[in-house]
Amino acid sequence: MPKRLVWFAAGAGAGAAGASYVRRKLRQATQRTVPIRTGSDASARMRAAASEARAALAEGTAAVRRYRAEVARRALEDPPSR
Repeated sequence: MPKRLVWFAAGAGAGAAGASYVRRKLRQATQRTVPIRTGSDASARMRAAASEARAALAEGTAAVRRYRAEVARRALEDPPSR
């Protein structure tokens, strides 16, 4: 009976040590492969893209207004001849 108890304790110890080793290795592997702050990085990129889109829209709107003002100014200076 004492031999069985010794072998049981040795097996349980080896199992616990192996499980802790595997857990540590898995944790290290996931920290290497998963980027930190993935969600906040993605939301920052989305905010930057939205800001760039708003700036492009504002620039386009301003260009259209300048063009329309130029066309109106030309129409007042040179009325079309009939």
